[in-house]
Amino acid sequence: MTKFLCALLFLFQAHANCVHEMSLTGKEIKSHPERLKFLIENKDARFLPYHNIVEDLNDRQEYDIQIEHVEMNTESSEGYNDRYLKYYSYERLENYLNSKKEKFATMNYEVSIIGKSVRGLNLYHVAPKKIDQNKKLILMFGRHHGDEGTANWIIEGFLDNFMTNKEFRDEYQLVLYPMVNPDGAKSRTRYNANGRDLNRVWDTDYRKSKDEIGVIQGHFLSNYTKPLIMLDMHGSFTEDFIYRVDRNFKGHDFYNTQQSFIDTLSSFDPYQNGNFHTSNGHRKMSRIYFINKFNINALTHETPRDIRKNGRRDINDLKSQGLALIDSIKKEI
Repeated sequence: MTKFLCALLFLFQAHANCVHEMSLTGKEIKSHPERLKFLIENKDARFLPYHNIVEDLNDRQEYDIQIEHVEMNTESSEGYNDRYLKYYSYERLENYLNSKKEKFATMNYEVSIIGKSVRGLNLYHVAPKKIDQNKKLILMFGRHHGDEGTANWIIEGFLDNFMTNKEFRDEYQLVLYPMVNPDGAKSRTRYNANGRDLNRVWDTDYRKSKDEIGVIQGHFLSNYTKPLIMLDMHGSFTEDFIYRVDRNFKGHDFYNTQQSFIDTLSSFDPYQNGNFHTSNGHRKMSRIYFINKFNINALTHETPRDIRKNGRRDINDLKSQGLALIDSIKKEI
């Protein structure tokens, strides 16, 4: 059994780049050599360390596991920024949005606060003051996972180009939730202040969704109808890629729609370069929720969370990936 589980763990880690996760029974967890590194989801959707939950494990029950990794908060922000491209903080988001308010106003857009995080930080929303039914709607999320800061640099690049491209805005409109997990961003950790993975708590009924997701999901459903595309911006551990579903999830036509967008993006983004991973995801993941509810092209966009300062890639390169998304949408939708 131990050899089998070790092989399973190795195989899973080789193919999961956002987080290492799996489902195991309580008995398998207890006998696993890596168990002390496990974060185990309890009945309240909180991920707790193995030693906090081991006494409650039922040998026959299956549990969702995420494998603990070194969090950024083990070193100071100064130390991190000395080694890697600057970490995108909650304060940076606030300053950026405040600096663009006048420009947003000239576009008939607004920055609003739709609620608070568990620890009382603002949940921001950028959107037209009034939706134009004749324009195509793009929906974008950033930072379900607090420590994946590179996602927000790409979002800035997207917004910078969106604001200066009137031709694009004449055809498209944007609804953006730029930092879903500000508490995690502040603490430089994946989870929110309640220890929840916010990209695993999207319920079909928003009133059953947890914490910040309940606020954001309820806000979207109360104010908007079906978008044409949803992009969820994340940071991976290793590489640039897109998460998409397999051929059997929604059929060949849907599969081809996703593949066409990925191929087009590769022509504009040399970092993403057509790289994708096929995954039908967790049942309470944002992209799976939007695919199932609206039957729309919903994709997870992954860029390395930690990019070393070695001259090969800088923040402007990340922002250029935002422009690549605009060019791809313009060509595909």
